[in-house]
Order: sequence, then structure tokens, then C-alpha cells
Amino acid sequence: MRKYFNIDFKNNMLLKIASFNSIGVFVRLITGFILSKAIAYFLMPQGMAITGNLGSFLTSSHGLSTGGLQSGVIKYTAEHKDDDKNLTEIISTSFFLTLGLTFIVSTVLIVFSNEFNNLIFANKNYSYAIKILGLVLPLYTFNTFLLSIINGLGRYKRIISINAIGYIVNVIIVVFLLWKYNLDGAIIAMVSMPSFLLLITFFWVKDVRFILTKINLSRFSITYFNGLMSFIIMAVFSALTIPIVHILVKNHIIDTIGLKEAGYWEAIIKISQYYLVFIMSLYTFYLLPKLAYNDTNKGFKEIVLEFYKTILPYVIIGFFIIYVSRYWIIRITLTKDFLPVQDLFFWQLIGDFFKVISFVIAYQMQAKKMLFWYLIGEFLYAMVVYFSSTYLIDKFNVTGAVMGHAFSYMFYFVLMLIIFRKSLLTFTSLKVEE
Repeated sequence: MRKYFNIDFKNNMLLKIASFNSIGVFVRLITGFILSKAIAYFLMPQGMAITGNLGSFLTSSHGLSTGGLQSGVIKYTAEHKDDDKNLTEIISTSFFLTLGLTFIVSTVLIVFSNEFNNLIFANKNYSYAIKILGLVLPLYTFNTFLLSIINGLGRYKRIISINAIGYIVNVIIVVFLLWKYNLDGAIIAMVSMPSFLLLITFFWVKDVRFILTKINLSRFSITYFNGLMSFIIMAVFSALTIPIVHILVKNHIIDTIGLKEAGYWEAIIKISQYYLVFIMSLYTFYLLPKLAYNDTNKGFKEIVLEFYKTILPYVIIGFFIIYVSRYWIIRITLTKDFLPVQDLFFWQLIGDFFKVISFVIAYQMQAKKMLFWYLIGEFLYAMVVYFSSTYLIDKFNVTGAVMGHAFSYMFYFVLMLIIFRKSLLTFTSLKVEE
């Protein structure tokens, strides 16, 4: 195996992180499967469609409240973790920025809870859940702030441990509330549980006390404020486009085909999130800090090619196994009511493959604060997703949604190659960093 892939397992930091990360991924997969099974059993495809819309809205709310500061904080902390003065300014500035953003978002959620309810739940009234979200959101953003600092300090093992514990606690509470209160229980758990993971962070991570001592309003830095504003604009833009587009596409499926079919689409999205979690977490733990530290085009290309060389062979094998096992994946993670989801795997996997290879390149935009190209890329991707999905849904029913997913990420990959053509499409030899 070593000869086939020609990889130095002993000295390859990416594989070291990946190996430990696999423990957290395994826990998330198991808990995710249990959670999907519970939702499928208690709520059926119709209930999964509703919780899927809520999930997209939560993604948007969480993104707005944190302002996308995770990427910026990870970048600056990784760059200045040995410089106490700059580190204090980074922590203080990002904390008070997060505090201000959270206050705004929480207030909007509470005041306009009825309007948001109509967007997410249509003719059902769960506005109380939106208000609960507004009240507990500060806990979520503070936890995200702490984990971003810890990540930037290079404590990836602690973050993976926290996440693993959080997954276990989350699935226990969600399944219990599902059992006791059905859809209402699922909704309450979804809006509140991410916030209470802060308790796990406080009790599990020793660095929390160190971080808290660095928070000082007098150390708020205009320099870092200006630097972080790029990340805030990126995150706010993404939070107001991609999740909302997904809600609109799902509502289009509900209006033109049916709620059950929307549940099928949500099911394949859930399954996709579970098998992609390993790769996506590597972007945060490994790729973003490494790209932030690098300052040359040659280094950027080497990082991208190293990631491809190390990870893509396993991605291809894994996707093939997932496709041929799709019947049993559905039966194990969902119920027999979701068997039509088998027909959605092919295009979903095609889209996910292009998502994986395009994100490796696209993270450079966050690492180097390439605001203009980031906004252009997100806008074009969102437009392609919406128009291709709605057009293909009208032609091919719910299969059109996953076809739109695949087409959109093919487009996004080509766009990334165009944007970074000078860095990537040059014929230089690969020299993998030890």
C-alpha cells in the first residue's frame, strides 16, 4: 500500500492529523447514522424535509452570528501564536466583534420570528423555536470563538475530542426529545443543542482560562478589525446566499413534486454530509492554517497537490464503496420508506467529488482574504445552483436537484482553476513539505 501511494506515512503531517481525526469522524458517523435513523423512523420523509429547511436556516443564522470569524481567527492565531502582544489583540478584537454580531442576529431572530417561521415551516407555526434560537445563540457563538482560537493554536486533538463528546451528547438528547415530543422535540433540540456544547468546551479544554485572560477591550485592534472585516463580509454573504438558495430549491420541490420527494433530497444531503465530514474537517484542521502560513504561489501549488496526492485515492475508493453499498446505507441509516433515495446517489457523488477538489483550491481565498473573488465565486455558484436545480427538477423531478448539485460544483471547480490558473497551471515539480 505504501509503495502504491508513495507516501511517507511517518513524516506526513496531513496523515497524522487525518489518523487522529478519523476517531472523531467515526464517532460523528455513528451518531449521525443513529440520528438519521431516528428522524426517519419518527418523522418519515415529510418530517425530514421540514427539519432540513430548519437545518439550512440554522446554518445561515450561525454563519451570520459568528461573522465567519473562524477562518480569520484561525489564520491570525496560527500566524501569531508565539507573539503574545498580537495574540492578545487578535483574541480581544475577534471576541468583541463576535459579541456585537451575535447581539444583532439574536435581536433580529426574536423580533421577526413569525416572518422566519413562514419561510421555513410554511403553514406550520414554530415561531417559538426561532425565539429560542435567538436566546441561546450567544452561547453557540462564544463556543465557536473559543474553538477557533484553540484551532489556531494547533490544538487539533482537543477540538476533535470536544466534537466527539458533543456528537454523543447531542444524539442522546435529540433522540430522547424525538421519542417524547416527535417533530416539536426535534426542532427544539436542533435550535438549542449546538449552543450547549459550550459547557463541554469549558470543562474539557485547559486553554479556555488562558484565552479568557487575553480578552481586554483596551486591546481591541483597528488593524485586526480591518483584517477580520474581509472574513465577516465573506461569511455574511455566504450565510445569506447558499442556505437560502437551498431552502428555495427545497420549497420548489415541495410545490412542484411533493413534501415526500423533498424529504428524499434532504436524506441524500444528510448522507453526503456524513461521508464528507472527514474531508471537510481536514480543511479546517490542516489546510486552512497551512495555506495561511504559506506566502508563495509555488507553496500554494505544492500544498494543493500534496492534498490531492494524499487524500484523493481514498476519496475515489470510498465513493465507489458508497455507491455500490447505497441500498444497505439507506436501510441502516434510514428506513425502507427512503429506498427511492438510491436513485440520487450517482449525481450526488459526482457533485461531491468536484466539491472536494474545488474546495482544496477555494480555501486559498479565505486564507489570503481574496474578498472580490470569493464574493464572485459564491454569487455565481449560488445562481448556478438555483437556476440549474429548478430547471432540472422540472425536467427530471427530484433527480434534477442532485444533477444541479453536480453541475454546480463542476462549474465551481472550473471557476477555481480560472481564478488560480497562474499559481496552479504551471509546470513545476512537486516538492512535498515534510
